[in-house]
Amino acid sequence: MGGRLRNKVALIGGVGPGMGQAMAVLFAQEGAAVALMARRDDHLAGTAERIEQSGGRALACRGDTTHEADVQRAVAQTVATFGRLDIVVCNSGGQFEPTREFDQMDDAYFNRAITNHLITLLYLARHSRPIFRSQGGGAILTVAASESVRQEGNPAYGAGKGGVVGLTLNLAREFFPDNIRVNCVAPGLIRAPLANGNVAPVAGSTARTGRPEDVAFAALYLVSDEASWVTGQVLAVDGGVDAGARPLWQFER
Repeated sequence: MGGRLRNKVALIGGVGPGMGQAMAVLFAQEGAAVALMARRDDHLAGTAERIEQSGGRALACRGDTTHEADVQRAVAQTVATFGRLDIVVCNSGGQFEPTREFDQMDDAYFNRAITNHLITLLYLARHSRPIFRSQGGGAILTVAASESVRQEGNPAYGAGKGGVVGLTLNLAREFFPDNIRVNCVAPGLIRAPLANGNVAPVAGSTARTGRPEDVAFAALYLVSDEASWVTGQVLAVDGGVDAGARPLWQFER
């Protein structure tokens, strides 16, 4: 077990079998106590078991990040259990569906995309900020999508993820005086679920589809003290697509 997050407490909203789980496992490997928030009991149990089997500390907080009362309760449970809160990750979202076009969206679908991506961040930031202020600072990490994926996905998804980027930058400016850093990871296409065992760097070239651990290692840096002078940044983790290294379709294999 490493120590880059030793004595830190993290709350991750949206712990599914991919990036959320990868971040939770890696943060625990690096010494953090990790509170897990998800709607599904199996996602919570599987991630908590993996953390605890390797000697880490985990707290399962069943709830929906689109419901403010659930978020408020998860923050309170985290502080009551571990005594503090240092890191909050907003990993909620979904609805990529790149083949869905503008004319195939009704108001309910579009509003659901905005709620899943933006309201969740609003609630997590709202209820963690007072804790961070009382402790002298903290770190918020948001999860958007690289520009290539936002453009390739449907308009509702693109609007939601684009809004995450905009809100991240606004919060970074407003929260800066309180020593609260707000940064964003913007993944490209991430295909494979997290493999069993600990998170480890992926060997090989960039000529492959992204994996959850690629995003987890970027997230680890942004929430750690190593990034104490970094805020308001959007880090693309997309294998070079945004840089023009190759087209997005090369990942479709």
